[in-house]
Amino acid sequence: MADLSSTLQQFIPHGFCLSWEPRLVALHLISDGVTALAYATIPFMLIKLVRARSDLQFSWMFVLFGAFILACGATHAMSIWTLWHPDYLAAGLVKALTALVSVGTAAVLWPLIPRAIALPGPAQWEAVHQDLRRQINDREAAEQEVRRLNAELEVRVAARTAELQEAHDRLSALHAELEQRVRDRTQELEQAQAALVATARQAGMAEVATNVLHNVGNVLNSVNVSVGLMGQQLRQSRLGGLGRTVGLLAEHRADLGAFMGQDPRGQMLPDYLARLDTTLQDEQRALQHELEGVAKSLDHLKDVVATQQTYAGHRQMLAPVRVDELVQDALRMNAGALSRHQVRVELALQELPPRLLDRHRVLQILVNLISNAKQAMDAKEAGGHTLKLSAHQDEEGTLHLAVQDQGDGIAPENLTRIFHHGFTTRAQGHGFGLHSCVLAAREMGGELRVHSDGPGHGATFTLVLPRVAPPADPSGATPSPSAA
Repeated sequence: MADLSSTLQQFIPHGFCLSWEPRLVALHLISDGVTALAYATIPFMLIKLVRARSDLQFSWMFVLFGAFILACGATHAMSIWTLWHPDYLAAGLVKALTALVSVGTAAVLWPLIPRAIALPGPAQWEAVHQDLRRQINDREAAEQEVRRLNAELEVRVAARTAELQEAHDRLSALHAELEQRVRDRTQELEQAQAALVATARQAGMAEVATNVLHNVGNVLNSVNVSVGLMGQQLRQSRLGGLGRTVGLLAEHRADLGAFMGQDPRGQMLPDYLARLDTTLQDEQRALQHELEGVAKSLDHLKDVVATQQTYAGHRQMLAPVRVDELVQDALRMNAGALSRHQVRVELALQELPPRLLDRHRVLQILVNLISNAKQAMDAKEAGGHTLKLSAHQDEEGTLHLAVQDQGDGIAPENLTRIFHHGFTTRAQGHGFGLHSCVLAAREMGGELRVHSDGPGHGATFTLVLPRVAPPADPSGATPSPSAA
């Protein structure tokens, strides 16, 4: 170490090499000083850049460049120092450190060159900018189209609102008409019933009047159910929603476009109005369907009365009838009771052409048989509530209509008395229904049969009707065979 110190003391400052020429010393001093100052400043600017741009790619490389530049600046500072102080070992160490940093920087930079080359250039950024400008233009065009559609939507909403208001008015008128028709038909029924009672009293036909009242009561149950359903549908109508919607549109009449385009409630109005339109149309169709059912039931009541008024002559009113439609009408008249008692209906109806039948007598029998079957199953548990209706025609053209229940069944000793006037096994029964049914079957030239395997095994009632020859046509024309 002593030898090294003595050797280093033998070195002379760098200024001796310049002969201490002031201009040369000043040139080296100023050049190295300015370079060292610049090299010392650049790393701080690079660090500031890296900290300001957190998304800068290869930011660590900028830090490495800063270290490299700072090391280079240190060599220039040592050059100034060695002008007066011969510390060439320190200067060499600084240069060695600068060499290591330089080599490390070059080694790390070399594999980054392909990735740096792959970075987007000015032309690519310009293409990106053009694409952004094109997207902005497209967005502006889309906004203009949205404004146009909003204006069109306002017109369509106004038109649909007017249509819904018109539907509301029609539905209200239909409701008023329905109430008036029910009142008129009820008054007609009361008058017909009063006339029938008077006729029965005068003719001494108390049994006829009793049977008519029984059949009228069965059909009135269906009328009551239909009227109840219509009342429930009217009470649950969505007309109130239409009123609120119209009020909301009136409230935002001045800013309807902004309300429909920006307000969440306004944006939901088109879909809500569409659903409301569908709902009101469904309600109107349902009410019309129930009204038609009530009209059919009341027409049947009038025909029951007319049929019983001609009872003495046993005159039949024959017309071509579809058997499946007749069965569906009978089920509809009992629909309310069947639904309340959870009775499941199974149909086995042979596809038959229209045939000549006394429609209202057959319907009277089916309504009574279905009502009796439902009452027979009242005491059974839910698993036994199955009602089966079947219809077929044998080779001779005889029609067989069967109503089978899984109810209480009939004791063998009662099978011969089940159709007698006044006979009943129910506490609240009166024994008129089956008696009137068997009489009606005989008046049509048929018969009503009953079968039961005993108590607890249900019962089957079968209406058997022979084919009826079509009446002679006074004009000599031959009726269509399908009508028979």
